[in-house]
Amino acid sequence: MKNFIVLLSVAAFLLAPLGASAQNTFTLDQVFQKIDEASKTFSSIEATMDRNKVTIAGGIVVDDHDMSSGKFYYVKSGKDPRVKLEITKPQQQFVLVDKGKAQIYAPKINQVQEFSTAGHEDTVEMFLALGFGQTSQDLKKHFDVTLAPDEVVDGQKRTVLDLKPKNSGTYKSVRMWLDQKNWGAVKIKTVEKTDSYLEVKFSNPRFNGNIPDTRFRLNMPKDVKVIKMG
Repeated sequence: MKNFIVLLSVAAFLLAPLGASAQNTFTLDQVFQKIDEASKTFSSIEATMDRNKVTIAGGIVVDDHDMSSGKFYYVKSGKDPRVKLEITKPQQQFVLVDKGKAQIYAPKINQVQEFSTAGHEDTVEMFLALGFGQTSQDLKKHFDVTLAPDEVVDGQKRTVLDLKPKNSGTYKSVRMWLDQKNWGAVKIKTVEKTDSYLEVKFSNPRFNGNIPDTRFRLNMPKDVKVIKMG
């Protein structure tokens, strides 16, 4: 019996590459082509967002319940992207990138952190709006891209890309699950150098709708504490 189990294990190991290859609906070149086609008509996205941050220190999971949810808005506007994250649970927090400035507003402590995004617009798009509207060249500029086996997420087969950042002191890898119809991201996992990681799932997306300018405002009180960063 023991030898039989070992034989099965070896067989599974030898067959794994063939199985992974057969599972893919598209080749990497075909995926790049699909992404490029989608980027031509992309203008905006709004979606429900669920996030889970897992903190790892010294190879040990320190916290795996840092969960939050809210809404995600992104308008592709030339070299000046507009991005807004509205975190509603467990407590309100807003991240806004607009007009060359990034702001992180925490109503509970009545504080907003601000810093300029000038000269870093493409990096902002890559790490805050990754998976929406980029071209294959955009991805190749910032990452070494490889194709992983298709996976099922929410009952649907998804294309999976592994992205290794070319220039990042913080992130080690990114895995992105793409919808095979609209080619937007349905899930993203970003792994830091420490092995801590953030998983973000997007649902109920609405593509290329009209997102009003008022959405990209932070309604802060006059006495909010402003902290200028860098």
